[in-house]
Order: sequence, then C-alpha cells, then structure tokens
Amino acid sequence: MNHNIFSNYIGPQGENMPLLQSLIDELLQQHATWRNSLFTEDETLYPNAFAPGDSIKKELDLLIEKSRQGIPTFHPRYSAQMTKDTTIPAILGQLAFLLTNPNNHAYEGGPVTTLLEVEVTDMLLKMCGFTEGWGHLTSGGSLANTEALWAIRDYYDNNNTVYFSSVCHYSWKRICKILNIKNYCEIPADGKFHLDLNILEEKLKAQPALVVIANVGSTGTGSIDDIESLLQLKEKYGFHLHVDAAYGGFFRAAVLDEAGNFVHNNALSDYANRQLKAVQHADSITIDPHKQGLISYGAGAVLFKNEGLRQVILNTAPYTYHITDKPNIGMYSLEGSRPGAMAAACYLTYKVLPLHNKGLGELLTMSLSASKYFYKSLTEHSRLRNAHEPDLDINCFYIEPGGKTIASLNAKTIPVYHKLSLESKNPPFILSKFVMPADLGKRVFPDYANPNNEDVILLRSVFMKHWNALDDFRYIKELVEVLEEVM
Repeated sequence: MNHNIFSNYIGPQGENMPLLQSLIDELLQQHATWRNSLFTEDETLYPNAFAPGDSIKKELDLLIEKSRQGIPTFHPRYSAQMTKDTTIPAILGQLAFLLTNPNNHAYEGGPVTTLLEVEVTDMLLKMCGFTEGWGHLTSGGSLANTEALWAIRDYYDNNNTVYFSSVCHYSWKRICKILNIKNYCEIPADGKFHLDLNILEEKLKAQPALVVIANVGSTGTGSIDDIESLLQLKEKYGFHLHVDAAYGGFFRAAVLDEAGNFVHNNALSDYANRQLKAVQHADSITIDPHKQGLISYGAGAVLFKNEGLRQVILNTAPYTYHITDKPNIGMYSLEGSRPGAMAAACYLTYKVLPLHNKGLGELLTMSLSASKYFYKSLTEHSRLRNAHEPDLDINCFYIEPGGKTIASLNAKTIPVYHKLSLESKNPPFILSKFVMPADLGKRVFPDYANPNNEDVILLRSVFMKHWNALDDFRYIKELVEVLEEVM
C-alpha cells in the first residue's frame, strides 16, 4: 500500500476513521498523563460529586447536525474551490497543541511551537530554493501579501510603481490602498492568463517599478507567469520580484528529489517545469500551506531572501519579547497573536509527507495528472472545449456554443453551472465558475463577437484532490459523462 495516498487521509467515505480515532485517543491519553504529572503536590479543585455537564453533549449534538449541512469539500466530487481533505497528521499536529493554546507572537508565548515554526519556515525556504533568508507563517495569503508589500515599500523607500497582472489575486489592489500606495498598475493578462510581458516592459520604460508581482498559480486559472523572462526584465530594469505562489508554490515539491535537486515532472508542461525551477531566483514569496500544503485553514506564509526586509517592520512592546536569546517572530510580523497549533500541524505533516517528489510532491503529481487527463478528454470531445491548457491543476472550460458570440457561450455555460454547483439541491458534482471581464475575454476568445461587452463565464474545476487520479481516473470520466447529460 502507498502510505502517502491512503494512510494520511480519513478518506472520501471515512475509510480511515478508525486510525484517526485510535491516534486521537492516544494523544488525549498522553496529554492527560502529562497534566496529571505536573505539580503533584496540588490537591484537585474538582469536587468528588462532580459530573460532566450534559449541556456540552446537547450542544455538541446540535453542532454536529449543523455540520452535516455543510459542503463535502473533502470528496473528489467537489472541485469548486481550493479545498482538500485535511490530512491526519495536520489534524493531530494541530490538536496536540490546541490543548495548551500556545501563541507564537513571542517565544515566551509558545516556546515549543515557536521552534517548530522556525523549522517549518526552514523547510519552506529550502523547498522554494532559498539558500538564505527569513520568513514565518501567517493566517493566510492576503495577510502574507500585505506584509511583503509593506516591507518592500519601506525597505526601498521610493515612489516607484507596483505592477501586477489582471488575473492576480484581488488582494493586491486592496493592499495598495491599505498601504496608501497610489502608484500601482494592473497589466493585462494574455490569452493563456499569463502577465503580458510586452505591455509590462513598455510600462517599465516610462514608470520604474518598485516591485513586480508574478503569479505561480493564479486563483482563477492556476496560471504561472513567465518567471524566466521576468528575471531578465528584473536584471534590465532593477526591481524587486515578488512571487505570489499562495496556490502554486508547493508544486516545487513535485520537481525536487529527496536531496533537493530539480527533477523534471512529466505531469507538468516544459514551460511550467522551467518556471517552477526559476522561482528560486525571486526576492520574496507568498505561499499557503492551507492550499496545496495539505493544512487546514488558515495557514499562509511569507518568505524573504534578504533578511534586511524584516528589519524595516521591526516592532516591540514593553510587556513581551523578554527572552531575547530565542526567536521572537512577532517582532517582525504584521500579525501579533498567532496560533502555535498551526505551526505544529505544518511540522507534523511535513515530517510525515516531506517536501519532495516522494512525499507531498507525489500527491500533487496525481492532481496534475487528473487535470491533464481532463484536459485531454475535452480536446477529444465533440462539444466540450478547454479555455486554456492548465499550467497546474485548475481547468476552465465551456460548451461549444454553435455561434461565435460571447452571449451564446454564456447561454450554454450558465444552465450547466446551475445544475452542477451549490445552486443545485443534490448535484452529482460541484463545480465553480470563472467570470472574466470583456477585455480579458477578448484575449482568450479573439474570434468571438461581444458587442455588449459582456463578462465571459466559464466552468471551472480545481482538481487538487489526488483521489481523482485513482481507479483509472474514474471520477474524471464520470464528470465528463455528467457534463454530457446536463449540457
């Protein structure tokens, strides 16, 4: 049995729940033993007649009932958004320290989990190819992006322009406004959802850049910008290159062997392989363990190659950071209080599933294979069409409308979305949609008329669950069959 694929998950039908139950029982028993071993001279505060309150059980039952009304995001039939089945190591790692609730803002708030976070950060730095640098965990990618741009702005101390593409995460515009950065410019994406480098260079000639934001896994389509060419522009025009790899950064694990050497991954295109390799030359990176890193929400991270960027956001307080010979991460982060339990979840997960192609990377390769299989299936289909060739594992597609107009394309898409989304009562598959503005639609569909400048609506599947590659791509084949029935 491949333990990466099966043993580390509860399973779509709860197949591995007995293992999780036994490990939680062991964890709780060991924790109780530890508590009981402390301050043995103290008498208990609990009366002999004490009995556990029934109200907890009553309210828990009601809460569990509510949970059953939730979305089956753990199942391969759900591919709407960026949600995976949480791993057993992540659950156990988090639970082990939820029981004591450490706070990683300062060493004194979480001495054990602070050191775990330092070790996790070192793992992420090495996976991204940074031989030096610094970073830390955050609550998510948007906050990591905010801290990165804050540090970049204050370190370089100029009014040059922040550049990012039209398919970058929505947070970048918001962050510029929060930081009162008035000089920012959104560069159009090309027909493959990559940053248009020709337009960028024309802008760079007229308006020097403070930073250029590159996508490695855009939120909508999973697209990867041309990092190799951006590095050449960086050499020519001199700017900070930040890679927003919140979604796609962990795919570096799929192109590294156990010694950390780059290895070509056949589930990725040559282009994607090259760009993932080039990530190591970026100046800073956002990466989210709670996406492809197998951790539950919220766990992001920000990484800097130049440790000097942390100094410009240094902060302290008179009531904390007193243990000065140990790491105090909160002194250099936008967030103050941060859960040490999340660092433990990352630590245990990456110990069990190391960040290379025989560990976590093996699972991501399966997701890529499923996406590739779906793409190939649609190239051979009579009516289903790919909107792009995926760089990673997010597929956007549509139904051949019969007429070359955006209105007719949308008219085909919308009814299918209603049937295969959360808008339907019991959909056999749950997909999402990708809505792009008319100007981007023109680049993706140059031959389609759009006299009313309508948004273009595509169907979207995020094939980030490795289950999709099992049993000869059973769920991918069934999805195609269901699409044929409802379109």
